[in-house]
Amino acid sequence: MILFFAEGECDSDAFVKHCYAHFVQQMRAAGYDYPEDAEIVREYGEKPRFNKGDAHFSLSHSHGVMMLGIARTEIGVDIEKIRPVNVERFGSLGITDESEFFRKWTERESWLKFTGAGLKDFKRPIAEDAHFEHFEPFEGYEACVCAAPQDVRAYLIDLSAVEGREGKE
Repeated sequence: MILFFAEGECDSDAFVKHCYAHFVQQMRAAGYDYPEDAEIVREYGEKPRFNKGDAHFSLSHSHGVMMLGIARTEIGVDIEKIRPVNVERFGSLGITDESEFFRKWTERESWLKFTGAGLKDFKRPIAEDAHFEHFEPFEGYEACVCAAPQDVRAYLIDLSAVEGREGKE
């Protein structure tokens, strides 16, 4: 699995396509064959996907940062800026501070993206065998990946190198 992080704003599709090209290079170096010309497909009620190959991706952004995960297996990612929340509202969940709240929030969001469920299933219990990896890619942010256990590589992307970055979000 490869994770891509960036600071700033960028067209989501341009960011995914830029990072996918990097993913293809890395996978080919490891002996896997992925098509270079895969396009993003969006269909109502389904997870976004590539039209070719078996790479899976998940994208998240929050308060000026972006996170993308691309993997050979299903993946869900979420990143959130840690900010004030009314922790007392969540006391029944055993949450004592904002950091803990956003750790649990990013787990749930990444799991929902992993399964392809929408926010309509937000209260559905997380599967006991769900696997999470947590990161603090930027100071004051919590990030989480839900995917099968695997090696993780992470890259910081300079958005000025992303072609078409100023298109629509």
